[in-house]
Amino acid sequence: MKKKIIAAISLLCIVETAFLSAASTVKAESVQQEQTTETNTSQDRIYNIASISKMYSTLAVMQLVDEGKVKLDAPVTEYLPEFEMDDERYKNLTVRMLMNHTNGLAMGNGINHYLYEDTDSFVHDSILGFTKEAHFKADPGEYPCYGNYGFLLLELITENVSGMSYTDYIRENIASKIGAEHTGTAWSLYNGDLGDLRAALYNSSMPVEYPYEMAAGPGGIYASASDVADFGAAFFTGNDTLLSDEAKSQMSSRQSDDPKAEGYGLGWDFVEQVKYEKENIKVCGKGGDMTYMHSFLLVAPDEQISCAVLTAGNDSSTIAGFMAEALMDVVLEEQGKTVSDIPPAEPTMTDTVPNSFKKYDGLYCVGGVYETGICRIYFDSGFMYKENAGTGNSSPDRFRYTDEGGFVKVGDSGKMTSDREIVYFEEKNGKVYLRTDKVILFPGLGSHEESMYSGEKIEENPVPDSVQQSWDEISQTMFVLYNEKWSSQSYDSPFSWLVTDKAFPGYVLSKNSLGMTKADKISDEHTARFFTTTPSSANRDLYDINITEHTYSDGVKSVSLDLSDGTHRRRVDTLPMFNSDIKEVKMNSDEAQWYRIGQDMAGKTITAERPKNSAVYVYNKFREPVYSTHIKGAANTIDLPADGYIVFLGETGGSVKVFG
Repeated sequence: MKKKIIAAISLLCIVETAFLSAASTVKAESVQQEQTTETNTSQDRIYNIASISKMYSTLAVMQLVDEGKVKLDAPVTEYLPEFEMDDERYKNLTVRMLMNHTNGLAMGNGINHYLYEDTDSFVHDSILGFTKEAHFKADPGEYPCYGNYGFLLLELITENVSGMSYTDYIRENIASKIGAEHTGTAWSLYNGDLGDLRAALYNSSMPVEYPYEMAAGPGGIYASASDVADFGAAFFTGNDTLLSDEAKSQMSSRQSDDPKAEGYGLGWDFVEQVKYEKENIKVCGKGGDMTYMHSFLLVAPDEQISCAVLTAGNDSSTIAGFMAEALMDVVLEEQGKTVSDIPPAEPTMTDTVPNSFKKYDGLYCVGGVYETGICRIYFDSGFMYKENAGTGNSSPDRFRYTDEGGFVKVGDSGKMTSDREIVYFEEKNGKVYLRTDKVILFPGLGSHEESMYSGEKIEENPVPDSVQQSWDEISQTMFVLYNEKWSSQSYDSPFSWLVTDKAFPGYVLSKNSLGMTKADKISDEHTARFFTTTPSSANRDLYDINITEHTYSDGVKSVSLDLSDGTHRRRVDTLPMFNSDIKEVKMNSDEAQWYRIGQDMAGKTITAERPKNSAVYVYNKFREPVYSTHIKGAANTIDLPADGYIVFLGETGGSVKVFG
C-alpha cells in the first residue's frame, strides 16, 4: 500500500519589524501502508504564489499540446493571429520560446498590475496593443532572459485555443482535477470564492489592503501551500492526472545548450541542481516574488516529493527556497538518500594582473535582475577596480586575479570577502561581456549560488552639446507617477528621477524609490533607448525613455517622463501647492491629482470625504509614504508634513471634499 505523508508547518515571527508567516507542505509517496496525518488549518490559507504562476500557464498550454491542439515549435501567430509587431522577427517567435524565456522581447511590466482590493482587465486587454509598440532586444531564441511577457501571451493562447477564460480554464482543467479547492486567480478570489482565507499582509508594521495581481499568466495564481504541493505532485513520474510523461519530460529538460546560459526548463527556473545530481536525484524548482508575498516550489519527480513554501512578509523567494530544500532533504533522508551542499572551490589568488587585461579598461553597463548601472573598470597595482560611475563613490570594489583567469572580490585586508564574487571577461560577437559567479551567504540558512553574464563594455556615445545639456538640465529632477489607476500599488513608491554625469556622457540612468536602476543610451533631446545585449537575465525588463510635453488637468504645460512600459511621470516642481483654499479636488481617471505641501499647511490636519473608488496618499519630504487609505483602519484625519506631498486618486466624475 502507499504511504502518504502530509505535513503542514506554520511559522509566526518578527523579521525586521515586519510580520512574517509561512505555510509549507511536503508530499511524499512510497510503497508502505496508508497513513495520513492531521492537517493544520493554515494549509487552507491562500497566498499569491507570484511567479510560480508561470508553471500553471505553461502547464495549461502543455495540456493543449498533449491534446494535439498546440505545437510547441509552431509560431505564436498560429494561435494568436492578432499578435504582430513592427519587426518581421515576430513571425519567428514560437510557443516554446514563450515558456523558456528566449522570446527576446524587451517588454517591461506595464501598468496597473497590482491593485488594492480591486480587479481590472486592463493588463489582459492591452497585451497585444503593447506588443505592437514593443521592440526586440535579441533575436527570438537567441538566449534565455527571464521575463513575464511570454507568460502573458501563454494566457491568451490558452483562452484562444480552449475557448474559455483563463480563470475558468485553471479551475476546470487544473485545480478541480487535483482537488485544489483553494486555487484560483484574482477574479475568483476577489469575487468572494476564496477571499475569507487570504493570508494577512503587512507593509512594515502596518496591515494593508489586499493587492491583486492582474497578470494571471506570469504571476496571478492564488493558492494554499497544500494546493501548490498537490500541483507539484502532478509532475511526478507516472502521474498522468494533468500531463503526459512526455510533456513533463519536455518541461523538465534544460532548454539551452550553452553551459554558461541560465538553465531554464519550460516554466521551471531550474531543472538541474548539483547537490542533488551528484546523488542521481533530479530536482526542478520555481520561485516567485511580489511585494508582500514570496514562494517556492521544489519537485523531485522520480522520488515523488513535492515541497511548497509560501510566505507573507518582507523576505524573498530565496529564503522560501532554503526552507523548501530543507524539507526536501528531510524526506529524501527518510527514503535513505542523503544529500549535502558542495562547498565551492577556493580560488587561488595572485599578486599580479597580466598586461593583456589592460584592454578591458573602460565603462561597463552592469547589473542583476532588477538593477542596471554604469561602472568603470580599471587595473592598477595588482588589482582590478570596479567603481560605480556618477555616484561620487570614493571606495571602488577591489578584485585580485586568480589562477583560474577571473578576478575575485577582496576586502581591505586583501582577503576574499565572505560573499564570494568572481568576475570573468569574455569576448563574443564583437562585444566584451562580464560573467559573474556569486556565492551569497545567509547565516543560519545556507548559501545561494548564481552564475550569469552580468554586464557588457559600452561604447562611446558622443551627442551634440545641446542634446547632452537638455538631459543634464533634468538630471536629479524628481518625477511622480500620475497615470495608473486609483487602486494601483505603484503609488506606494511613485517617485523617480534621471541621472546624467560627466563620467558617462551620452547615457542616462533612470532610478526610482524602490532602488531600481536602468541605463539608456541618449538618441536626441527627447529620446533615450535601451541598448544592452548582455545574454542573460541581467538584460530583463528594458524600456525606452521619452520626454514629451503635456498639458495637465490643472492647466500647467510641462514635460512628462514617459517610459515604454506605459508609465508616465510629472516633474514635482510643477505641482501646485496644497493650501487652505482647496475644499474640493476633482478626480481624473487618467491623471492623479498631485500637490506639494507648503509651509502654510505644514503640521495641519485635514479630513477627506471621498467617493468609493478613490484613494489618498501622503508622503514626507523624504518621499516616504506616511499615510494611505489602503492601510487597514486608516484614520479619517490626515496630518500634513512640511515639504511633503499629497495625491488624490479616483475616477473621472468623482471628487474629494476637503475639511480642515
